[in-house]
Amino acid sequence: MKKKLITIIIGMVFCIGWIGGCASKEINHDNVATSVTEESKQEGVKKEKLPTATYMGGNNTITEICKELSSAGASHVDTFQEWVTDFSDSAGKNAKLKDSWSDPEKMHTDTGKCMDGWEKNHDYSDTDCRMTAFLLLDGLLHAESTEADYNGTYLMFDTEAIDNADRYKIIKQKINMFTTLYGEKHVTDEKHPETTFSDNWKHYGFQIDSDRISLLSIAIYDPDSDVIFVGHTGLLIKCSEYYLFVEKIAFEQPYQATKVHNMDELLNILSLRPEYFGEEGEAGPFVYNNGEYIGTLKKNIDMTEKTPCNRSK
Repeated sequence: MKKKLITIIIGMVFCIGWIGGCASKEINHDNVATSVTEESKQEGVKKEKLPTATYMGGNNTITEICKELSSAGASHVDTFQEWVTDFSDSAGKNAKLKDSWSDPEKMHTDTGKCMDGWEKNHDYSDTDCRMTAFLLLDGLLHAESTEADYNGTYLMFDTEAIDNADRYKIIKQKINMFTTLYGEKHVTDEKHPETTFSDNWKHYGFQIDSDRISLLSIAIYDPDSDVIFVGHTGLLIKCSEYYLFVEKIAFEQPYQATKVHNMDELLNILSLRPEYFGEEGEAGPFVYNNGEYIGTLKKNIDMTEKTPCNRSK
């Protein structure tokens, strides 16, 4: 289990989000219609080539993404902008992150330089994917109940960062909701571990009050401990002509925004990140839109499995 946990945590901190795109098969879920209609196309306007992505390395791309977030109704966009700008001015400059959109397959950054650039300018921890998404969903994400305490270990870096930096006080005010949403949960159905996150979402009555924003989560299964936990997450935003996925790759790694045509394209992008995968033959990683299971990522192949799971009652 320790080997598995170390691999996942180090992967989240050191691996880079290599991304590419393909796919045409459509699926539809709450808040995620996965195709762009012809009616939304404006005549005479050159269409942007998708997929495309940015590390938000400067003011132009940061401002663009923040306008999209504000338009969609995300929370604390001003705080998010401060976080991204701070990262860009320190870690981003040291790693020479570009203030432009790029072909996702060609994107790359020096993780060591990102870490050095952050640590030279800060005496507190950077944020990660879970903290960033939770900030932007504050006031939109609700739960009927939460766990009283978190006694797990998979969120130890998150909770330490939240406890020790004033900039994360918004998250700290709802720490029980944070750990209930993201923390490890014991699998109750051995044949269908993918139901665990969905069942947890339903049990605590989670919901997001938005018709444009949803939470995309990748849950990783640890067979040694027989638990599921959220290894990565980000906001999926429905725009008029594309879908925008906003994420923080990992602690001391870049923020990233990715534009895609549909859900298949995004899932294929995520499937190219090796840090989400365990040993050969292990179940998962499982992908969820809000609390709904939508597929299992398959490493190094073009299409992802999208067979609906059998939910335990």
